[in-house]
Amino acid sequence: MRRQECFENWAALHDGRGGFPSEALESAWKRSEDRDIDYARALPRELTASELERAKKVYKRLMMCSDWAVNHLVANSTEDELRVLLFSRDGVLLRIYGFITETDWLTSVGIHAGTKWSEETIGANPFSLGMQQRRALDMTGDLCFARALVDGSYFFAPVCVNENEVFGSVVIAVPIEKSNPYLLSVATTVARTIELDVFLFQCIDQFTSSDEESGSIFLRPNKGRNEVVLINDQVFKILGIKKPDTYHLTLEDIILPPPDNRDFWNIIDGKKTVYEKAISISAPSGRVYVNMSTVIYKQNKFHPDGVTISFSANNKIGRFSPKYTDNNARFTFNDIIGENALMLETIKRSRIAAQSDSNILIQGESGVGKDVFAQAIHNGSKRSHKPFVAINCAAFSKELIASELFGYESGAFTGAKREGSIGKFELANHGTLFLDEIGDMPLEVQSILLRVLEEKAFRKVGGNNLIEVDVRIIAATNKNLKELIEQKQFREDLFYRLSIIRINVPPLRARGEDVYLFADYFIKSLCSRMGKADIRLSKGAMDFLGKYSWPGNIRELQNLLEGIISTHEETLIGEHEIQSYLGDYFNETLPEPAATSDVYGLDERERFEIALKKCRNNKTKAAEYLGLSRSTFYRRLQEFGMK
Repeated sequence: MRRQECFENWAALHDGRGGFPSEALESAWKRSEDRDIDYARALPRELTASELERAKKVYKRLMMCSDWAVNHLVANSTEDELRVLLFSRDGVLLRIYGFITETDWLTSVGIHAGTKWSEETIGANPFSLGMQQRRALDMTGDLCFARALVDGSYFFAPVCVNENEVFGSVVIAVPIEKSNPYLLSVATTVARTIELDVFLFQCIDQFTSSDEESGSIFLRPNKGRNEVVLINDQVFKILGIKKPDTYHLTLEDIILPPPDNRDFWNIIDGKKTVYEKAISISAPSGRVYVNMSTVIYKQNKFHPDGVTISFSANNKIGRFSPKYTDNNARFTFNDIIGENALMLETIKRSRIAAQSDSNILIQGESGVGKDVFAQAIHNGSKRSHKPFVAINCAAFSKELIASELFGYESGAFTGAKREGSIGKFELANHGTLFLDEIGDMPLEVQSILLRVLEEKAFRKVGGNNLIEVDVRIIAATNKNLKELIEQKQFREDLFYRLSIIRINVPPLRARGEDVYLFADYFIKSLCSRMGKADIRLSKGAMDFLGKYSWPGNIRELQNLLEGIISTHEETLIGEHEIQSYLGDYFNETLPEPAATSDVYGLDERERFEIALKKCRNNKTKAAEYLGLSRSTFYRRLQEFGMK
């Protein structure tokens, strides 16, 4: 198709004389017309410098992976007018790849990086249509709403890391007369290559984040400096430095240059492969002795040369101490949000319990903040200046959880590190060990844990020496342990050992107007983090929040607000936006909140009377209504002289 012919087709569509190849495109044009867009002059919206910088930080990994894949494509292309456009998920044009000049066919009509392509600004375009349909598609310039795009032909492909989750997208653009159907396959191939690289680094990121023993850094050389592609928090803990902004971070920013660290830089600059090499590093906190390993990597198709570094402190205890000798519990009782009477009573009981040294069992539904209570209890105890070590019992297989809890000796099992490992009990000595999801602990490990609690000593996996420890246990679960005991899935004797003190954290639906306090807190926090203007909830939205049952509790409320704010440009969130986010869930019958104002504005005896009346004297339901365990409910009934 020639440019003149393309322009005539475009003009015919605006005059109502042309036809659309699909209903989706026709609908997109209709929406564009309804917005009164000046299609003759419309251009993508220019981002401010701060907006663009923020977008680049969020999509740093996407841009890196795209650079590797697309630069290779452009360098080997024989078409000097082919352009590859990289978009963020929300339509920010992050990069334009190709041999671009001031008279470039795209530049000449005002298309450049640092702009946002939305249907609201320039009408139907290849990015907006591709994102709406979540699939690869081609779009000639005459089908674009704005005049600026008429001279080109565009081939869109989404970059999806997880199923149905678009992380970004690529658009291959060529002048209309050079359009070729095969370019859609090229765009799809480029997108799949980027997906593979993003997924690879996600896997590496998860692995390095879960490795609590080693600091890991992934580098690539860029203009004479070692650009940090990936770095985990353990690096900063081992070096004893505050975590900086990692967007423009280079290795030179965190490791001092020679002569301070001559051995380190000789390895890096010489691209040497070493394994567990003992060296010292001069850091702002002082000299750190580490065991350093490196791997040189290269993928010939896309990636440049790079280096992977891992290191840890080179004495057995020292390698762990930077992470655990300090209190890692961030929350205190002052951080807990709530004005509901039931919640205030729970906080009061927890404050008192913190002064004791007895083991505590925290019970509550998923998402109510049991971990927050655990940290607050630790920080309110006499052990607050000692380690707080947490382990999720559901995160490890039955083969691994014992070694995580108690550590293991060298050669204890296939794959064991030759120097052995220190377990969470030993790391938490004199402090607090938080056993989250205790209901998922395998039975065979439960028996070992019971013996440790009784003897206050344990043996490592594969070891013979008895190690004495002074550890306070805080356990948490969202399961009914009594039912698990009846099903022979949880030891009754362990239950009583762990639950000397029992804290029941009420669900959000039982906390009355606390939902509005959380909503206000999350909205302010999210707007500040995202750099957005203050957002408010409409009255309808507030009413909906108060009626909804919140099966996911506080975590669900936080995720809901983050999801809406992340995709919301207006300053008011209405009930419709919340219902749209929830999908089919909002059509379900919404039960009356357990913590209603007619109950929790009264004294405790009156609350019990109203609960029994509302539940027709069904004591089990009345206990649930008040957010109390049955045993506590019956005990309080006896104290009130009620039957």
